[in-house]
Amino acid sequence: MTQILPFTLGAERYALKLTSIQEVVDGAQLHYLPVTPATFLGAINVHGQVVPVVDLPLLLGFDPAPVCQRFLVLSPQILSLALAVHQLESVINVDLQHLALMQSDEPQNCIAGVVHWHEKMINLLDLEQVGHIIETQLK
Repeated sequence: MTQILPFTLGAERYALKLTSIQEVVDGAQLHYLPVTPATFLGAINVHGQVVPVVDLPLLLGFDPAPVCQRFLVLSPQILSLALAVHQLESVINVDLQHLALMQSDEPQNCIAGVVHWHEKMINLLDLEQVGHIIETQLK
């Protein structure tokens, strides 16, 4: 079993493996980051470390909305950044052996697969692909 943290982006549900998340930060002050793409909201201070914040809904192609004030700070071994998300849900245990894998030629596709949980679909994010998209935007 794997623990995942579901969250909403617009009307859709997404999740990250709990091992990918360092911590959740609510309402931290955003500081301006010069010369960055629109998907970067700024940076936050996390225990003395400057961590860039990416507007995950905007990165995934959702319509612009009010800025999220909840940030998922990713494990630095994965990506040194935080993702702004809408509403968090409770951590759940899922069996990823039953993950419905996604295959797409879309360059913006960041979904590793879909978890069916209690008759709901949860899109499991592919952080490697998120990193590639951010890298591309920074060039």
